[in-house]
Amino acid sequence: MDVIRAYLAATWEARTWKAVLYLLLGLPVSIGLFVYAVTGYALGIGLAVVWIGVIILVAVQASMRPLGAFERGTANGLLDAGIRPPAPLRVPPGAGRLRRALAPFHDQSSWRTFAWIVVRIVLGPVGFALAIVAAVVPVSLLAAVAWSVLHLVGVVDVADYGTDPAAADVVDTVAFWVAVGTPLIVLVVPMPAWVVRGTAELHRILARWALGPCDREIAEAATARAELAEERVRIDQELHDSIGHMITMNIVQAGAGAHVFDSDPEFARQALRNIEERGRAAMGELDRIIATLRGDDEVERAPLPGLADVPALVDASRDAGIAVDAEVDTSPVPPAIGRAAFGIVREALTNAARHAPGAPVTVRVVREDDALGIDVANGPARSRGVGAGAASASSSRPSRGVAGMRDRVTLLGGRTAIGPAPDGGYRVRALLPLSAAVSPAGSGSAWDDLREEVRA
Repeated sequence: MDVIRAYLAATWEARTWKAVLYLLLGLPVSIGLFVYAVTGYALGIGLAVVWIGVIILVAVQASMRPLGAFERGTANGLLDAGIRPPAPLRVPPGAGRLRRALAPFHDQSSWRTFAWIVVRIVLGPVGFALAIVAAVVPVSLLAAVAWSVLHLVGVVDVADYGTDPAAADVVDTVAFWVAVGTPLIVLVVPMPAWVVRGTAELHRILARWALGPCDREIAEAATARAELAEERVRIDQELHDSIGHMITMNIVQAGAGAHVFDSDPEFARQALRNIEERGRAAMGELDRIIATLRGDDEVERAPLPGLADVPALVDASRDAGIAVDAEVDTSPVPPAIGRAAFGIVREALTNAARHAPGAPVTVRVVREDDALGIDVANGPARSRGVGAGAASASSSRPSRGVAGMRDRVTLLGGRTAIGPAPDGGYRVRALLPLSAAVSPAGSGSAWDDLREEVRA
């Protein structure tokens, strides 16, 4: 029943009559555009021996984009084509006047608009005829049904047939069969509307190709969106890792200092100095990230932290009041591996301070023959007064640090094991390959279970 209702509804739906209007306008518009384009190009080519012909050719070619915008607006408004505008006309920076004038001749969008005009002159008469049929035939058929029924019931009488009774018999017969065939006629009425819709769909398909962006522009736009999304993720990760770590350490330090403000004022003063130093460092890091966003590469910046900076990171965590037992091998590794190792240790220490205040933390960074192993574990949280409360207050917030650590390691071909420890604490383990061929498990190292996952 729904199918029949949808089939019949095409006769009176606004979508159909908008398509009818578009096809009715298509004939005069296509004729006007075709005459303009053909006359302009022919006149320009014919007068090309003198300078006026070149000007005409340039003017006609330059007008293709505005004409395309008009046709695109018409198709979007009446056919709901949803055609996006093509990329702007590209003119190389510093190009001279002659090169700017000739730029439309190298523009795919302009030539596709001209092709659309040629197609329109072919489809214009066909669409116009179908639109006339769609507007007239349903009304005529329904009027014939209504007249036949009224004639058979005697409401409408036929005009004087004279002395020819055969004519009256023919009229009565036709009226009878028209009335009997009313269900069939009702089914025929929507057919012109569906033909018009099909023709409009053909116009939509061709218009999207001719008046919208080409495949290269679509691919470039998709690439630009992907690069923008990747850049946003990278900036988000950078802010989360560096600024988040410093802020978390400041929260821990402030809580500890406030807790012993009266009993150990010297510790409280040192805590305030540490907070000030980290605040300045955080501002510097934020300035570096903002400068990167702006593309300001004139300012000389310090290199990104690597494996050699992990001991200083551990010392800073100790200054903040975290009990850290560290064993770090700072032997040279590839820069990407070093940056990933620093980021993993930093995020693990940040999470330990945020989610397990007062718990001791062990940090092990061990270089093996073909891989770098990282193991950061903390015990369960222990109450430490105000500092613990400040840190644990933030533990209810969702953290993206674990996903960031996994992403860092996976991109480098390594594996991770991150999750709660049996003693109620939390443990972060990662294995970063240092060579293309990583030996399988069996060496007896602490990372053998992760080696089973690593493939060359």
